[in-house]
Amino acid sequence: MRLPELPEHPVEFEAEARVRAPGGVSGGPQGSLQGRVLLGGPVAFPMNAKRYPDMRSYLESDKDHRYHEVHLSLSFADPDDGPRLHSVMVGVTLSAPAPAEPPIAWSLAPSLIDDPSKRDLRIELRPQLKLAGVEVSAGGVTGSLPRAREPFLLALRELRSDPGWELRRTKGLPLEGKQRLVMIVRGDRKADTTLGLEVTATTRSSVLRRYRAVADPLRLSADL
Repeated sequence: MRLPELPEHPVEFEAEARVRAPGGVSGGPQGSLQGRVLLGGPVAFPMNAKRYPDMRSYLESDKDHRYHEVHLSLSFADPDDGPRLHSVMVGVTLSAPAPAEPPIAWSLAPSLIDDPSKRDLRIELRPQLKLAGVEVSAGGVTGSLPRAREPFLLALRELRSDPGWELRRTKGLPLEGKQRLVMIVRGDRKADTTLGLEVTATTRSSVLRRYRAVADPLRLSADL
């Protein structure tokens, strides 16, 4: 299955009031992150028998839940004359109106990038559909992305309603280029799921500076 194209828009960061310098001393004025990070998506697809024919029996057997495939991306640009991006965190909040069962991130990909030696990264999501007490592997999403300019990445809090990814500059993997993020969301079949995003960033020179931005929420429903 081909990875969908994601419309990108710049993340408008606001500087947080408190920053940390060596020795715990507050830093001076914040620099701008204008144009430094672009957010792609989010784009979501319901995981139904039409889109995933090989998963028909699994999806139709789970009478209580429905699943969505959610795509995001981050693109990075470091200026020549400013502090470099040190880390970027994507925090996701999944919610549904009571008394619905809280939605969760059923799987996250990539889960870890820490090896700059490989030229290509292969994304493969195989959600473990736990039906009638039996865990089975189902078909997933595959695609190849360039590896040479990808940052270090760690997926966080899988199987919870507050998942996310942390991307951090390392010696071999700078925060440059584009990184694709894919999530499978499991939600209550009787209620829509709302997906909220918060993006935070830090830059580091002599001072560690923090920035925060909030993106518009996305509602996941059966007719997406």
